[in-house]
Amino acid sequence: MFEQNHHASEYRFRKKDGSFCWVNDEQHLVRDAKGRGCRAHAAHRALGNRALGDLQLQGQGRLRAHFRSENIKRLLGYCPEKYLEHADFWRNNVHPEDLPAVEAEQAKLFDKGRHTAEYRFRKRNGTYIWVSDEQYLLRDDDGEPAEIVGSWSNISARKQAELAENAARARFDLLLHGAPAVVYSFEASGNFAPTFVSDNIKRVLGYETDHYLKQPDFWRNNVHPEDLAAVEDGQAKLFEEGRHVAEYRFRKKDGIYCWVSDDQHLVRDQNGKPLEVIGSWSEVTARKTAEQQALAESERRLTDAIESISEGFSLFDKEDRLVLGNYKYAELFDQGGGPPKPGMTFAEIVQRAVDDGLIEDAKGRADGWLRQRLAEHRSPGDPLLEHRSDGRWLQVNERRTETGGTVAVYSDLTEIKESEQRAAAANQLILQSLRYASRIQAAVLPARQELEVVAADHFLIWEPREIVGGDFFWFQPINDGYAVMVGDCTGHGVPGAFMTLIAWGLLDRMLRSAAGDKPSEVLTGLHRGVQSLLGQDEASGETDDGLEAGICFINPEKRQMTFAGARFSLWKSNRKGVIEIKGDRTGLGYRRNSQETDFNNVTFPFDEKDAFYLTTDGLIDQIGGPRGRSFGKRRFQDLLKKNLGASMGEQEESLRQALAKYQGQQLRRDDLTVLGFVPHS
Repeated sequence: MFEQNHHASEYRFRKKDGSFCWVNDEQHLVRDAKGRGCRAHAAHRALGNRALGDLQLQGQGRLRAHFRSENIKRLLGYCPEKYLEHADFWRNNVHPEDLPAVEAEQAKLFDKGRHTAEYRFRKRNGTYIWVSDEQYLLRDDDGEPAEIVGSWSNISARKQAELAENAARARFDLLLHGAPAVVYSFEASGNFAPTFVSDNIKRVLGYETDHYLKQPDFWRNNVHPEDLAAVEDGQAKLFEEGRHVAEYRFRKKDGIYCWVSDDQHLVRDQNGKPLEVIGSWSEVTARKTAEQQALAESERRLTDAIESISEGFSLFDKEDRLVLGNYKYAELFDQGGGPPKPGMTFAEIVQRAVDDGLIEDAKGRADGWLRQRLAEHRSPGDPLLEHRSDGRWLQVNERRTETGGTVAVYSDLTEIKESEQRAAAANQLILQSLRYASRIQAAVLPARQELEVVAADHFLIWEPREIVGGDFFWFQPINDGYAVMVGDCTGHGVPGAFMTLIAWGLLDRMLRSAAGDKPSEVLTGLHRGVQSLLGQDEASGETDDGLEAGICFINPEKRQMTFAGARFSLWKSNRKGVIEIKGDRTGLGYRRNSQETDFNNVTFPFDEKDAFYLTTDGLIDQIGGPRGRSFGKRRFQDLLKKNLGASMGEQEESLRQALAKYQGQQLRRDDLTVLGFVPHS
C-alpha cells in the first residue's frame, strides 16, 4: 500500500459467532501536500456468494486490463487470463440491452471518483447473471486518473426478487386502477393525515390523487352537507368495533353528487393502539336511486291504501308530532278551522278538539278528560270508546311503533252502538218477561211449605239453568195419603218451561182420578196426554219432546210407599246403606215410544229412619273435576252415605258445597232439582 498507494487482499476473518468468512480488504493511502502518508481508507466486503471482480487500469484515451482475481472462474466461469488477454472482454459480455446505459453512466466515475452500476453479464456457459459493479477511481500525484479498482458481485437473487416485487406491484396497481372501488388510507391518530389513495380515484370520482393526499379537508369538503353530521357521528363505531360502513352522498370533480358506500377497517399496532385506517369508496348511486324509487313507490301505495280505508288513521313520531293522517282523520278533527297539520303534537290536536266542543265526554270536565286521554295515549292498551258531540261513537285503537311513535285507528261504531242499545232494550224487555214468567212458574209449583205437611224433614234444591226451566216438583194429597213427584222436561229455559205447563195441566187431572197404590197410572196418563197434545200419536209431526219423572204414593197409616219411574230413580238411605230403586227405562211422550206403554209399580215399607231422594240429571250429568267428567251416580251415592244421620238442612248444604267444588269453572249444563225427604210415619 505504501509503495503503490493501494492494496487489496482476500483472507478469512472470524465473525462474532465464531465462524470464519472470506472478506475482500481494499486499502487506499492518502498523502498530504508533501507526499507523506497521513491516513488510510479501507473497505472490507464479505465475499460469501459474492466474488471479487476485475481490477482495471484506465488511462485517458486508453483501457488496458491490469489484474483479475482468481475467483472470476467461480463467479463467471472464465479464467483470469481470458479477461486480461482480450480488451473487449467486458463489452462483449455485457447484455446488449444494458450496455449503452452502463457506458453512458461511466462518466460519473471520473466526476465523483466512485460509481456503481447494475447490469446483466454473460457467464461462460452463455447464461446471464445480474452483477453489481462498484468502481473506484485512483489518481496520481498530479490528480490525473491513474487506475480504476472495481468489483463484481452476483445480485441475481436480489434482482429476481425485485423483478417479482415490481411485477406484483404493477399487477396490484393494475388491479387498483381497474377496480370499481377507490382504496384509501389515513393515519388513525394525530391530524389523521391521508397516506394513500388508488389512482382510480380519477376514473371513479374525477379527482387526482394529490387532491386527496395534499388537501387535509378534501373529504369533509365534499361530503354532502346534509349527510356530514350523521356520518361523523357514526365514525366512533370504527374505533369501537374495528370496522364501520356508511353510505352518503359525495361530490365528484364535476360538481355532481353520487352515493358512495364507505367501508373502513381500523389497523392497530402490536400494542393495540390505532395505527391506520384503510377504506374503500364504492359508488352505489344506481342502487340507492332504485331503493329511493322503490321506497317512494311503497310510500305512495301505503298512502293510497290509508286514504282508501273508511277508518280514521294517524301516525305520530317519537316526539309525538303528527306525521300523517288520512282524509277520515282530518274530517274527525276539523270543526271549520282546518284539519290537523303535520308537525302538530297530539296534545295540541286533542286540546283543540275539546275547545271546539267535539268531545261529548269532555264537556264539564275538560281538564280531567284531557289528563286521562293523554295518559292513555302515552301508554296504549285496550281500545277506547269516545263519544262525540254529534252523537257518533268512535273506537280508538292505539299502538306503539318500533321507532317509538304511535299509530292510531278511529273506527265509527255508531251503528253498532245504537244496535247494542236497541238490543239491550229488547233484552231488557225479554228479561222482564222471563222474570215475570219465572214468577208465574214459581206460583204454579206447590208452595214449599206444603212439604212440611207431607214430610217430617226435607230439603229442596230447584235451580233453573236460566230464569225459567224445564224441571218441576209436585206434592199433592191423594186417597189414603199424598203424592210426591219430581220431573225433568226436555230442554231448558223457555222451551222447558212450556213443557212443564203441559205436564202440570195433565198431572193435576191424573192425580185426581188415580188409585192410591198405583202411581204408574199417573205416568201412563202423562205419557198418552203429552203424545196427544204434541201430535206425536199421529204418523206425521214435527215435535219429539217429552219428560222423565219419578212419583211416590205415600200411605202414612200403612207406612207404605209405592214408586213408579219413567227413566227416573228413587234413592233410599238408612243404616243399612244407600240403594237405588230404578224406574222403567222408557220416558214419557216422545214419538219413538208406543202410546200403549205401561209403567211398573214398586211397593215397600218404610220407617222413621228411612230417607228418600229424587234428583234430575242436572246433578248426575254436571261436568267438573280435574278430568272434566260428570258428577255421576256413584259420587251422589257416596255423598248420601257420608251424610247418613244428618238433618236434611245439613245434607242440603253438604250437597251444594260438593257440587260447587266439583263444578269449578265449568258452566252449568242443565236445570237442577234435588228433593230429599223423610216421610211422616
